[in-house]
Amino acid sequence: MAYELFQKKNIRIDTPAITIMRDGRITLNAAAVRILVAAGVRSVLLLWDKENCRLAIKATENKDKNSFVVSIVRNSSGSLKVKAFMNHIGWNAQQRETLPTTWNPRENMFEVTLPIEYLTPQKSG
Repeated sequence: MAYELFQKKNIRIDTPAITIMRDGRITLNAAAVRILVAAGVRSVLLLWDKENCRLAIKATENKDKNSFVVSIVRNSSGSLKVKAFMNHIGWNAQQRETLPTTWNPRENMFEVTLPIEYLTPQKSG
């Protein structure tokens, strides 16, 4: 009998990435968490550039009324519960989506472009 290789569904990514889950959470991979920990970030603001479909996760003080706490587990992953925000921008992917992100040290934030096909057009008015 020949052996068959088991192929993992989750892969290790050594560059910062976020995963947007169907339940309205954003998870950060270990590379992104290492950056946040090194920068001393525990709370963030979510910024939305509708015109360019860009999301920013910006460091802030946790006393800011619009801040979200980043739940960090052993410096290997992090998550944000942001269902209301995802509804606000019209996120509608049917499965989780992992997207590369870049750290902007000058602005102290991650930036990521969201695929337009997963965004429902906003109604005006």
